[in-house]
Amino acid sequence: MGKRLSIKEHISVQEMEKLYGGARDVVERSQWQIIWLLAKALKSEEVAIVTGYGWQW
Repeated sequence: MGKRLSIKEHISVQEMEKLYGGARDVVERSQWQIIWLLAKALKSEEVAIVTGYGWQW
């Protein structure tokens, strides 16, 4: 199995959630959702299930 993803906290998890919720562009919104969920310590496999993306992608 590969290395686990980790997020360096340049901004708080709460701020990431606000950016995700406030994004108007659908691509930006999904990117913030993925980053926010990873920052909340979800595994990449769990994030893939929640967001509908494949974990390999």
